[in-house]
Amino acid sequence: MIDTVFRLLFRFEGLMTEKQICQVLGITKYQDFENLRNLLNNDQRFVNVSSKLWKTASLDHFLDNQSLDKTSFVITDIETTGSIRGKDRIIDIAAVKVKNGEVIGEFNSLVNPEMKITIPIRRLTGITNKMVIGSPHIETVLPKFVEFVDDGVFVAHNAAFDFNFINHEIKRLKHQSFKNPIEICSYRLAKKAVPEATSHGIVALSKFFNYKMENHHRAMPDVKATLHFFNIFLKILAESGIDDLFQLINLQKDKLTKKKLRKKIHKQFKYRKSKVK
Repeated sequence: MIDTVFRLLFRFEGLMTEKQICQVLGITKYQDFENLRNLLNNDQRFVNVSSKLWKTASLDHFLDNQSLDKTSFVITDIETTGSIRGKDRIIDIAAVKVKNGEVIGEFNSLVNPEMKITIPIRRLTGITNKMVIGSPHIETVLPKFVEFVDDGVFVAHNAAFDFNFINHEIKRLKHQSFKNPIEICSYRLAKKAVPEATSHGIVALSKFFNYKMENHHRAMPDVKATLHFFNIFLKILAESGIDDLFQLINLQKDKLTKKKLRKKIHKQFKYRKSKVK
């Protein structure tokens, strides 16, 4: 929840009222509202401008800036039993840590979700119930993964899903979170670096860059493909003067306007109303 608020405020680049934040999140109960306010007050990424207005803190308030060639990036991908945080579970997690274009570490593990993997997910990923039955549980894998990431910057294609899903599991297990509280989305970077590409998903980029990948929708192959594209993006963006971490992070912003924000709130309201029926 708190990461959703940060992402929204970060994109909006303006002030949001507590009412607007609650509308986006679907919060209606006073107790939940109070809990949210406490979370915002205790998170260094947020600034309380007045009693009911919030914005994000400047990046240097909670993150150290550095040149990209001195930054460790952790390219990550997960496969899950579904897309619902809290209900679904991770079944495959992989990451490659890279610095200045050089791979300095790898992490790869299947995960026993302690629930059945449905036929659609088995068809999509190729991961069967038999494959994960002897694999470690998330309680074992996740602490090792967070330790592997260390002070690296989390990168993923459609990072909002991977980063939020992993963070939800971290909080569910009451484990210490990532040192760096912000992620980089290679999908968003792709739209900036190669706007001429007709689409910016992994499969489309593989065709665009003539990259041969195997076992799409398995974590490690997707990580290696994303790493290949990410290195290309950094070279392209360097030609435009993007050479430090803050520039790269800010490049992801799509500057959500007040009009788009109202549409987002209305869309969320209609969605949650339909769920009540």
